Amino acid sequence: MPELEHKPRRRALGLPAKINLVLGLLTLASLALFLLQDIGSTRNSIREEMQGSNRVATQLLSRVAEAQGRAGPAALVRFLQETGRIRANEVMLYGAHGELLYNSPPSSYKAGRDAPDWYAALVAPKLVATVIRLPAATLVVAPNPSRAVLDAWDDVSSFVLRQSALLALAYLLVFWLLRRWLAPFAQLRRALLDIGAGKHEVRLPPLPGREPAELGRAFNRMADALQQGMRSRQEAADARARLAAQREFNAALRQRVEAERRAIARELHDEFGQSLTAIRSIAAALLQSPEIRGKSGEAAVRLLFDTAGGTFDAMHRLIPRLRPAALDDTGLADAARDLAASFGVAHAGLRVECDIAALPELEPEIETAAYRILQEALTNVARHAGARNVRLSLALDGDTLHISVADDGRGLGVDDEATASYGLRGMRERAEELGGTLQLLSAAQGGLEVAARLPLQKVTA
Repeated sequence: MPELEHKPRRRALGLPAKINLVLGLLTLASLALFLLQDIGSTRNSIREEMQGSNRVATQLLSRVAEAQGRAGPAALVRFLQETGRIRANEVMLYGAHGELLYNSPPSSYKAGRDAPDWYAALVAPKLVATVIRLPAATLVVAPNPSRAVLDAWDDVSSFVLRQSALLALAYLLVFWLLRRWLAPFAQLRRALLDIGAGKHEVRLPPLPGREPAELGRAFNRMADALQQGMRSRQEAADARARLAAQREFNAALRQRVEAERRAIARELHDEFGQSLTAIRSIAAALLQSPEIRGKSGEAAVRLLFDTAGGTFDAMHRLIPRLRPAALDDTGLADAARDLAASFGVAHAGLRVECDIAALPELEPEIETAAYRILQEALTNVARHAGARNVRLSLALDGDTLHISVADDGRGLGVDDEATASYGLRGMRERAEELGGTLQLLSAAQGGLEVAARLPLQKVTA
């Protein structure tokens, strides 16, 4: 397919040039109309003048020729020579054999000048010469409109020159006025270009003229609104950046806290737990020793045995809160079931129902966030809901993990929302840090539902 040739775009005429062009065309049209009318009236005027002059000359020469013709052609020639040129007519006398006996002299009026042939052809009327037959000669009187045509041409030329001079002055005046009147619009154009280039601080001074002044005020209002909008967008962008940085910091802090929790849980289980077991074993052995049994030191050893056992039990209750072992050993689904079971045991008045599907191995941060959301939601149910039933659900839909904790309690009131706001904010932040969402909905059974969605791939800000 042949390439299309891109022709350079012609530059459009500006408003002053367009106005001058329109004025010029109107002036030329008016001048042309005037010339057409002038040509018609000039032709009629010349015809009437020629016909009247030729009629008078013909009548005069006819009578003189009759009187002089009896004396012979020579007497008529002398009369014509003495008479001289008759205005606007050519007089010629021919002999009996057609020879030219007399021809009137050329006009001395504007001698050496003639109107242009094209103009003469337009205005000169078609006239017929008058022939006077004499006994021994023929007298011809022919109208000659050349001087009248020249006068008309001079008048038209003078008029055109005057009009051209006036037109030139008018053009100069219009150009100057347009330049003066349109100067504010040039300022407005430059200001718009500056705004387009990003210079939002540009403002227009008071412009001369009513319309330019109104446009200038409208431009300044627009620029103020635009600058305010840009400032607001920049402030919003800065706020989003700060929020993203804060979320990133919070996420890093949570990861650090989780890591510390894992480390503390491991140290408690591996080191402190073994130490407590050893202390309890030693205390048990001492209690079986004859040197201690029944002696005054038995009570102290038994207190040591009981304290070590109580501390060991408290440690085992604390370790799942720090980092549930099931989350690392068997995954999120089993850890959630264990959480529900332990919650049901701890709160005998609550019926806990689980709807947890089999889940693949997920990213550690997703599993941790989901577990903590479930944990905090159950804590809020126990503290604020006054519910009798609670239902946990975990399901994977495509690349999104759906989490739900719904109860049949009284919902979240204003007072409850104030006291639970820290926990709710923590759950929401955990979800949003992973690019997810968390909503508080009205549960189907009349209480509150905490619904969270976590994408399997973390969305970065």
